[in-house]
Amino acid sequence: MACLVQDHIYNIDDETSNLIINLQIQDAELQISSANRKGKGREGEVTGESLAFQLQKQELENAALYFSDRRMIQKNIAVRDRDLVQGLGANKELPNIDYPNPDSGSHKLDDELLTKYQALFVSGSILERNPDSDACDHAESSTWAASRVYCINSIKSHCEACGDETDFVDVGRVPCRHEYCRDCLHFKAAITDESLFPPRCCGQQIPLDKVRIFLTSELAKAFIKKKIEFETPNKTYCSVQTCSGFIDNSNISGNVGTCHECSSTTCTLCKAAAHNRGECPNDPALQQILDMVRENGWQRCNSCSSVVELNHGCNHITCRCSAQFCYLCGLTWKTCTCTQWDEHRPLERPHRIAAREPGAHRLDLGARDALVARTAQNLREP
Repeated sequence: MACLVQDHIYNIDDETSNLIINLQIQDAELQISSANRKGKGREGEVTGESLAFQLQKQELENAALYFSDRRMIQKNIAVRDRDLVQGLGANKELPNIDYPNPDSGSHKLDDELLTKYQALFVSGSILERNPDSDACDHAESSTWAASRVYCINSIKSHCEACGDETDFVDVGRVPCRHEYCRDCLHFKAAITDESLFPPRCCGQQIPLDKVRIFLTSELAKAFIKKKIEFETPNKTYCSVQTCSGFIDNSNISGNVGTCHECSSTTCTLCKAAAHNRGECPNDPALQQILDMVRENGWQRCNSCSSVVELNHGCNHITCRCSAQFCYLCGLTWKTCTCTQWDEHRPLERPHRIAAREPGAHRLDLGARDALVARTAQNLREP
């Protein structure tokens, strides 16, 4: 799905732009829902496809917020300009235009933020894309407009990192109230060095949404991907040294992860290449089960590795996966020379016969085992 938030959308009236953006947001939400339904990861995990559509949705929501802010700022600027002109003693009283009250509703701006938006939306780069789109509804002298733009652009802010004096519209303020220019706000070190993540100032984390306007789309996407990687416990990376790509949880099935870069498989337990049957020799729980299988003389399916216990009957085993094998050696049925029967294994039938003996249910464990042994011996005798 292509995103329509390009330069030409700023040439469209706000109502049409909002309609286009809202339709694309709905489409992105459907794509996110579809990606989550067909995902193979654990519940609550974000797949790569879902992340891509979430980033697109965020860009669309930012565009919708831009148009909303632009309308609000235009109204605030109109009110302030009108009051300022009247305060300067204009010879001709301006018509009493019914502007909305800028302090009404849920949007209230402080003076600094209002001035910054004014510079961005009226005299900054946004206006340069479409000089006619933001024209005021009432006339304004060129002298007054020039003086207003000059005053806005003359405001400077000090960057705490590089020490440069920068236009205040290109400076972001973090939660501790320190300010940084665009170049210093690029979190490149934080997304390459996990010890520096998340980015902080004065011990306080810097939320992405607070400085998102100063980052490129590529850097914001890289930041979100690294956030998922760095916040994943017991991370798994591709075992191929020339790749070493991060394998997110959505690409892990059982104890085997598949790299989305080179498609190689990696064991999530020992971090080496995936093992035969997906069984890691360093898995203590698995080794304990295998020891139990050997001690009890059980067998494993040579196709699906399921454990099978034979109580009675012949050594021909048909697994639930439909594979057929010999219970004694584990080879595919009819490819070995093992006997078909084992007379020392008729366990289930003696148990059933012994259970029908009078008073068998009142016997203790030792007496019950002795009864089963006598019953089995009787079955073997001709």
